[in-house]
Parts: sequence; C-alpha cells; structure tokens
Amino acid sequence: MMVSIETPVFKGGWLRRCIDSVLQQSSSNWTFSLLWDGGDEQSRRILEELERERHPSISVVFAENRGIARARRFLTEHSRGEFILPLDDDDALPFHTVERFLAVAERKPWASVIRGQRKIVNEDGTVLDTPPWFPFEPRHYLHGMVTDLMNHTQPYLIRRSAYERTTGWEGFQDFGFAGEDCDLYLKLEEVGTIELLNETLYYYRIHPDRASLVLTEHGAYEMWRRLADKSIARIGLPLKRVTEQPPYLYQRLPRPPLTLEMVDFVIVAEDEQSRSHVARLSACLKHAGVGAEAIRSVPKADVHVVHEAVRTGRRPVVCLLDGAIETDGTESLTALLRSMDEQNLDVAGPKLVAGDGSVVWANARFDAAARPIGNANGDAAPQGPSWMNHRFTLFRREVANGVGGLDEGFATLPMAMVDFSLRARQRHFACACVAGVTTSCPEGAAPEDDAELSRLREKWGFYTYLLR
Repeated sequence: MMVSIETPVFKGGWLRRCIDSVLQQSSSNWTFSLLWDGGDEQSRRILEELERERHPSISVVFAENRGIARARRFLTEHSRGEFILPLDDDDALPFHTVERFLAVAERKPWASVIRGQRKIVNEDGTVLDTPPWFPFEPRHYLHGMVTDLMNHTQPYLIRRSAYERTTGWEGFQDFGFAGEDCDLYLKLEEVGTIELLNETLYYYRIHPDRASLVLTEHGAYEMWRRLADKSIARIGLPLKRVTEQPPYLYQRLPRPPLTLEMVDFVIVAEDEQSRSHVARLSACLKHAGVGAEAIRSVPKADVHVVHEAVRTGRRPVVCLLDGAIETDGTESLTALLRSMDEQNLDVAGPKLVAGDGSVVWANARFDAAARPIGNANGDAAPQGPSWMNHRFTLFRREVANGVGGLDEGFATLPMAMVDFSLRARQRHFACACVAGVTTSCPEGAAPEDDAELSRLREKWGFYTYLLR
C-alpha cells in the first residue's frame, strides 16, 4: 500500500523542513507530489533544486496560482497511491506518520478517513503547550446531519477509493477556494467511516503568514454555514439549519405522506424457495399499482448487487424484501408507511413471525458478546431496535445517502444490514420495529459467521452505546 503525500506550495519559509520530514519517514511506502501554486520566489528556488535531485518518489509541478482547492484536486488527480495524505508547505510530519497510518488503514479497510492528532509548533519547530483548537472525538449528528463541522483537522489519511465516490476537492471562490478540507471531510463520511488514531502524526506551525489568519474567524463561520446547508441538500435531508454557529441545531421540515408509488423495491432471492416466490411477490406489488420500473429483483443475496440495486433507485423510500416473505397483499407495507409518517421514522420494519407463530425478529439487540439477537421477545423496544432485519426493511433514501449504503466489505447481507443499521443510528436517524405490523417469513437464525462478527466488533467496538 502506498501513500500519496500531496503539498500545494505557496510559501518557502518552512518548505525545506516540510520536505525533509517526508524524506525521513520510517516507511518507504510513499510518493510525494508538490505543486508550486504561483508562490514566492524562495519556494520556487527550493522546488527547482528538489527537481534537479530527481528523487524517484518525488514529483514537482510548476503552475500559476489556482487556489488551494484546485491545487489539491490537481495533485490528487495526478497521483496514484491507494491513500492520500495532505501536507501543507509550512507544516511537517513526525518520522513514523506513514508507517502508523498504513498500519491502521490495513486493519480497518472500511475507513474512508483516518484522523490523527497534531501538535502545535512555533516558527522554530518548538512544540507549544497549547490546548487543542478543535475537538478530537467522534462526530455528532442530529436527524442525520453533522452538528459539529469544526470537529476535524489535519492530519487525515484519505482512502482513494472513498475519495473517488465523492466530487473531490472543492472550495469557495470568494475565499480563494478555501474550505476544501471541511467540505471533503463531510463528503467522505457519507461513503465510509471516520476512524480516530490517538497519536501525534502532524506538526502544525503557527506564524504570522499562515492562511487561516487571512480567512479570519468570521470567514470560517460563514464557510461552515454554507457547508452545512450544502450537505443537507446533497443528502436530501428534510432539515433547516436554525443556529448560526456550530454545533448546529436543525429543524425537521414537513414531508409529504408516503405512498406505495414513492417506494423502490429490492426483492432478494436468497434460496430456491424465495426465488420461486419472487414472481408472485412482484405481481402482487404491480396489482397494487407499483410500476414495474420500481421493482428490482436480485437473483442472490450478494451485498454488492443489493447495494447497486439500492443505489440506482430514485424514489424517496427503499423497501428491501426477501422473496420468501409471505405476502398479505400490501397491508403490511401500507401500515409501515403510515407508521413512518406518524412517528417521523427514517427506518422501519415489521415484526417477523414463523409459520407456527413464533417470533423470528422483533426486539433486535446485541448480547454480551456483541452478537445480533433478533427475537428476544415479541415487543418493540422503547428506544427502537439495535439493528434491522434484511428480510423486510423500509428506509428513506436520505439514510442510504447519508451512510453510503451497504458496506460491501461484509460478505453476507444479514450482517451488512446490521452494520447499515448501526450507521443509521450513529447519524441519529430514527429507527423502529413497528410491533403492530406482523409479517410471516421462514424461520432463520441470527447472523453467526465468525469472520463477519469479528469485522463488526472491530468496526463498532469504540461505539459501545450502539452495541448495548
């Protein structure tokens, strides 16, 4: 695995120290790309000398000033490492930064961003005893939206495959294309998770010419407001920001009543029995007025295939349905849609019972070993289920947009839905098992695959409140 270290260059005062900190890394798994962005003459001379050294892992490009976001975009589009590590021209890396980031990235393949700690240094490089300027903790959410947009700083390692699922580095023209880092951070957490690495992996230098002083505090608040509103629109959240400074509060906006015509159906055939029922289930939906274009049949419970079927839909609600579900017409569906309206739910599912009336899934929770348990009792938990069942779940489109859909790192659909539920709950989406709605389905055991459970525990072990 290779890390693309990327530096737009504008100032030369500390550039040599920045370059040396990369050359002295304990790991050789890096490439270093520098773009002279119409900077001062000192920085140009340093880069010309560096270019003459012809280091095989370093590339230098000279260009006219284009602004920080467009400079970062150029560097990322012209680098190839599996990971991207932004480094500013006046800052520096501890000698083990690449090594430590890669170790965590390998252990946590679901992470789109791995964020480390930083130390503040002065112009001479002396570490200052300064409290952190920004929080270093998990992000906070309200109704699916980030409240604490200021909760991010360098250093952060970006997984390129996650970056490529976003629109990339973008900034605000009236701020010299700044704001690109916070904007990308918001987009990256919509396609993967943010992992915290509590180690100092960056030295941030304070000096009279640093860019943040040009932006000003007023400018920072204005950019955060714009980014919050932009993210609400991108995800499709029915929210309005009602405060001016983070942590933001959001007000829910009215939503139109849900109908069957507003649902995309993804019907999964897990086995021969369910495959034989798919045609009957599809015919039942069409008879109720659901258009054929709203029904997608998936021939097997493959997480990637189901994820793509969910992603390609456009209607406001998605219904994930096992082909083996015993249909009662559309009564269960309409009852669930009505409950989603009445209770302002984002994710909902019915109680599932076997042919003999025994509960297959209702009050879903985790046991002491963090194993998903689906039929603890037949009543809905007051605080909502810990996870939703893959056999019959409805969720609003903005939930899938906000959490990035299903994590394809899981091999089985049941466990991928457990993970999807945890990410929905983490983002403060409202989830419920509607105990008053009951649907028959074949009896099935809870997910028990050891590798899948290990991945789930590793991914969510830090968020113990979600696994209770």
